Amino acid sequence: MKNKIVSILIVMAFLLSMTGCANSYGPSARAKYADLKIEEKKESDEKDNNALGGSDMGSILTGTQKVVVEGQDWGPAVVKTILELSDTIKNDSVNAEDFNVIELKESFNWAALTPNSKEDASKHIESETSRGVVAAYTSDENGEKKDSSNFVTIELNYSPDEGSPFCYDLFKGNNTICSPYNLKVNLKNGATLSTETGEEISELNVSETIDFDNAVYPQLAKTDISGVFEGPQGHKICYASYEVKEDNAKHPLVIWLHGAGEGGADPKINTLGNEVTALFSDKFQTTMGGAYVLAPQCPSFWMQYDENGNWMDNKGVDSIYLHDLKALIDDYVSSHSNIDSDRIIIGGCSNGGYMTMDMIMNYPDFFAAAYPICEAYTNSGITDEQLEKIKSLPIWFIYAENDTTVDPANFEVPTIKRLRDIGANIHTSIFKDVHDTSGKYNSSDGGAYQFMGHWSWIYFFNNECEENGVNMWQWMSEQKRSIK
Repeated sequence: MKNKIVSILIVMAFLLSMTGCANSYGPSARAKYADLKIEEKKESDEKDNNALGGSDMGSILTGTQKVVVEGQDWGPAVVKTILELSDTIKNDSVNAEDFNVIELKESFNWAALTPNSKEDASKHIESETSRGVVAAYTSDENGEKKDSSNFVTIELNYSPDEGSPFCYDLFKGNNTICSPYNLKVNLKNGATLSTETGEEISELNVSETIDFDNAVYPQLAKTDISGVFEGPQGHKICYASYEVKEDNAKHPLVIWLHGAGEGGADPKINTLGNEVTALFSDKFQTTMGGAYVLAPQCPSFWMQYDENGNWMDNKGVDSIYLHDLKALIDDYVSSHSNIDSDRIIIGGCSNGGYMTMDMIMNYPDFFAAAYPICEAYTNSGITDEQLEKIKSLPIWFIYAENDTTVDPANFEVPTIKRLRDIGANIHTSIFKDVHDTSGKYNSSDGGAYQFMGHWSWIYFFNNECEENGVNMWQWMSEQKRSIK
């Protein structure tokens, strides 16, 4: 069974890479960059020829850079780089079309999965791409526009296929921050910047290596990503959290449990891998009347059922993290007196959807509501007795009919039917597929960009889940535990 699942995953991931979805960022773009390399060579030759002809090449500025990373529907994107240069630049000399930005980063070698490839797919490669520049301006150190300054911010184009700092490893089943991740920033041939003293700058020598510990994460500005908890069973769980501003009132706690790809010990991964930052947003917080948010990060996989690391063939048994996760929640609630213990809502996607089901079936009287998304707790592993325990708990299921990763026919569909048959308090948001609803991204046929059918959490984070005119976020704000 395990080998079969691995084989299916490999085929899926390969097809995924061919369509440019997920964190594969599409197939190898080497051919795309051939023209770029030729153009760079031409520019280099032209500079050499100018030098030989005795023309004035202008001066060189040195500098460093840090990037701005923002969570998107599909995961994180490097949306800006902020250059700190060795001289003050006049703001009217900075133009977006004057910059070249080349991205070099660690990538999974998807091409090595092709039948005739002799490459080792387990060894990562370094991929190179040209990042489109959409704006450039002098700024402060955080990238905010400012008159003449020694900081220059370059806004970069990004999309589901471009700009992610994450590297997904198919064999390990998780995301890590790319290492290396470099940005080579320079001026195009003939372009110049002007310093306040009137000096013309024709070349930049900016350090290329990006330090993501020193990056700017605007959506995480009000969150704590340094939480660490060691449970009574010895598992160490890192977590991110958002706290409501002190107002002497009680507020709900919303818990988010990530999917398989976001485990580890760096909460930037599980808050940006899925757009958990939406829960910190003004829109969600206003709807909830202010809500604490707890986003635990599993050291491996929530579905892991033994200490040997097995998880993919979980047939419906408890997670080894079950009791330590509950202990973390208890500890967090007891440490924050303004949390309303009757308004604790738990949810998550895929692996985290499994963990949501595992938690509510083991602690049915603890939570006010649950929201499992594309949940991976196999229906055949759930007993009638377990469903009886949760039939009074409000549960909102979300999934897409074309989910080929966690087939609804084996998971949500029969579980929902069994719950409805016993009169359970069930709500659903069922989508035909998962596609971009912003209007910004299109598929090759001109239609809306298609994400994997498994990614139905996108609709939740975009507040697009409704049932019979009831909005899900609003519904969450109204839930209160009725069993003491």
